[in-house]
Amino acid sequence: MGFSDIHQKPLKQEVEYDIEDHLIYGKQKGWKKVLEWIFTVIMWMVILSYIGYLIYGSLAIKFGWYLFEFLFYTREMVLTIQEYFFVLLIAYLVFIILLIFWKNYNYQKFGKLHRRTFQPEVSNDELSEMFELDKSVIEQMQSERYVVLETNIIPPDMGMGGKKKEGKE
Repeated sequence: MGFSDIHQKPLKQEVEYDIEDHLIYGKQKGWKKVLEWIFTVIMWMVILSYIGYLIYGSLAIKFGWYLFEFLFYTREMVLTIQEYFFVLLIAYLVFIILLIFWKNYNYQKFGKLHRRTFQPEVSNDELSEMFELDKSVIEQMQSERYVVLETNIIPPDMGMGGKKKEGKE
């Protein structure tokens, strides 16, 4: 049984978790909250109207529709933004080409190297010997969705290099 087989179907877990314990509520005065909401709504309206005007302006210029102008929303603004988009598209394509060359260079230089080594898989015999359990118990534990241990089967010095940590027994 591999690692991915065990983790493909997660167990349903009930967790006592209250999001209210983790939220930070500011002690802001009411008039400040109202002012904050008003500015937020106004700014979102400006941003969305700007995007809408750019889309409509681009279509209007392309198809010859009437393009109304007010404040800083002008035909020149739309044309300038279109030029910026064209420059950004060219820069984007240049970066893609550079990344492709970089990928190919790395593949040619480092792709054929086999520097990674992996530990061999642990057999059930080794597990039963290490934890002093029957092989059938090991197989049963691997086949169950969850295992409740009556006693701790991990040796006390395991993970500490065979030495006890200073100050602890």
